[in-house]
Order: sequence, then C-alpha cells, then structure tokens
Amino acid sequence: MNVDPAQIDALFQPDEPVKLTQDLIRIPSYLWQESQVGFWIADWMRAHGFEVDLQTVPLRNGGVTHQAIGTLRGTGEAPSLMLCGHTDTSDWGGRPFRESEWTHDPFAADIADGYLYGLGAINMKSGVASILMAAEIVRRMGQPLKGDLIVACVVAETGGGVGALHLIDSGLRPDYCIVTEASNLDVGIISVGYVQGKVRVRGEFKHRVPYVNPIEQMAKVIAAFSPSYVQIPSVDQGGWLHYTPHPLIPGFPSMAVRNIEHFQDTTTITFDLRIIPGMTEESVRADMTRRLDQIAAEDPNFDYELIIPQSESQPNMPAREATPVDAPVVVRLIEAHRAVTGRDPVVGAGHRIGATADTCHFKGVGITCVEYGPGYIPIWPMVDERIETAQIVTATRVLAKTAMELIL
Repeated sequence: MNVDPAQIDALFQPDEPVKLTQDLIRIPSYLWQESQVGFWIADWMRAHGFEVDLQTVPLRNGGVTHQAIGTLRGTGEAPSLMLCGHTDTSDWGGRPFRESEWTHDPFAADIADGYLYGLGAINMKSGVASILMAAEIVRRMGQPLKGDLIVACVVAETGGGVGALHLIDSGLRPDYCIVTEASNLDVGIISVGYVQGKVRVRGEFKHRVPYVNPIEQMAKVIAAFSPSYVQIPSVDQGGWLHYTPHPLIPGFPSMAVRNIEHFQDTTTITFDLRIIPGMTEESVRADMTRRLDQIAAEDPNFDYELIIPQSESQPNMPAREATPVDAPVVVRLIEAHRAVTGRDPVVGAGHRIGATADTCHFKGVGITCVEYGPGYIPIWPMVDERIETAQIVTATRVLAKTAMELIL
C-alpha cells in the first residue's frame, strides 16, 4: 500500500510523540530497574487498543524486571513487523552521568530551543515514543492489517540485551524488525558487537622488601593490548587478533580498559572489545589467552586469570553480518525516509558505527533487522542528554509509513 505522508500527518499532532517522550523520561528506569516504566507503557497500550503481554523478566541476581509487548493483530496475509526499543537508560551507580554538572533536571523533560532534555532523551526513550506513536497512527488508519504489528519495549539492552533474549525465549519471531536506537535517522544495516570481560593478575602482598607487584604486572597487560579504541591490527598485519577487516565497519575491532581495581595481592581490569562479523567470544578468548601466555612465557612470576563474560548477569553481544539492502524492510524504510524528508538516508553502519544494539540477538534467530531512530549523539556518555524534537516527529512519520506499506 502506497501511503502519502500527508495521510499520516492527518492522523496525529506533532506534539504527541514529543509529549510521550516527556512522559517516559519522567519515569526513572535505570538498568535492571525498568518495571515502573514497563507498567506505564502496558497501561498506555491497553488504553489504545493493543493486545498486551506484560513480561516478567528474571534477573540472574534473583530479582525481576518488566517489559511491555503490544500487538495489533493482522490476518496473516502479509509479513509481521516488530518495532523495538529499550526502556533502560544509562546508569552511573544509580544516578545520571556527572549529575552535578547538568543544567536541566534529568527527569523534568524540559524543552528549550527545540531540544528535549532528560535522562534517556536519546538513549532511548525518544525511540520508544516513536514506535508507540507510529503504531498508534497505524491503528488510527482504521484499516484491517494483513500482518501483525508488534511494539516491543524491552529491558536491559545496556545489560547485554537481556530483555531481547527473554523476548526471543518467549517464542516471538516476527519476519521483520526495526530497532529505534539513536541513528540520527541513518539506516543501520550492520553494527559491531562486543566482548567484555576481566583480566585478573595475582602477585604478592608485602611491605619494604622486593616482591611481585600485581599493579606492575597489570601494566604489562595493558601495554600488550592496544591504545583505547584504536583499531587493533590483525595477525596478518602484525597484531594479535584473528579477523578479516569489514568494509562497512572501518576502524574496528578496537578495545579499551574500562575499569581497574586493586586489593592486596590482586589487580583486575575490565575491558571492552568491539568486534566485527567473523569474530566470536570464543575466538577472542583464544586470541587473548595467546597474548597473555606470551607475557607469562617471558615472566615466570606472571599469574593471570581471563574472565569472559565480565559478569554472569550480563551476556556479550555478538557481531552479525549486514542485513541485505534489498530486504523489504530496508527498501520500505529507505523509501519512507525519502518521502518524508526529501533526502536519501545514509545506509550502512552510519551514525551508530561502533555501537551495539539488540539487533544482534534478533538477527541470531533469523529475524531480518535494521536500525533507525531519532537522535544525534555527539559524545557518549552525555551531561544534559538531549534530542532535537523535530527528529522525534520525523522518526514517527517514517516508521508509520514503513509499517503501513509492509503490513496494510
């Protein structure tokens, strides 16, 4: 069905998705603490005629959190489409990043000079609001759907995609999926994955006499890897990682030490390695082990432990191959963006190059996925997180048109 953008504009007011974003920002939803916003979204969906599945997501620490999945049923004559966003926000010890430096209340959802401020404005309550409003526009169209339209507001993307994995385990398998991470309205057909873990070095604990200092031993580990987030050469190029460079993700793989801890005879670093298709958790473990064994061969006092993943509660995110540009969901999304904005979108890794998303898990079970959402991220993490309100409206219009042309 060919839908004119003017038909979409007649079905909603531009301030609706913006106000919806404000409502979501005003409900704190740090990682593993998304239940209240999940309950609110479930109530909103019910009030707007969606079939709602409020899922209880078990956490590995024994707790639970909640995510809302809404569906508008179709006849089955067309493929199903899932619009997906995550409700968890960035979390720095249960507070916003550098909260004392914010000039706007992180939960007030202020609007100033065309920007909406607040924790989660970009990552990614604007994306969640866009999919809710886009689906509501489809419902307001009043035409029978040929394919199911699913709106999945999942938890814990920043915790390794635990909510997406739970959704998969529940048996949901739509044909297509659009994940509305902040792409600056670029069409993301590929993204990196990550392997996060720890290296623990043991030494001795003594005073005033020579001893094996684990801090000094850890310095060898840090030096053996790479400067932070600089592309690591492959083994063929004299580096230590086995991989084949990917033309759509230049500058990767790359790695950084994210944290360091020391207590008595033990020093531990936490690392984040951004990987590309063809690399796996197993291949990274093997390459890192070889690298660390080289240090041990040169120093008989070097005693290490490699821990992957970094936490039992947080899985790693695999790197998947690019979604074909001729996949129907990609074609319709590009066409919708062009019709709404008058411009061709960037297609590839785009603005989100180097970032991960729940698409990696959905692709892993055969769902054709693409990333497209509002929000330009100049640097991350952000003080005074903000999003241009016009992008929220544009994303809503594009997503509504894409959905209509796939399932009506």
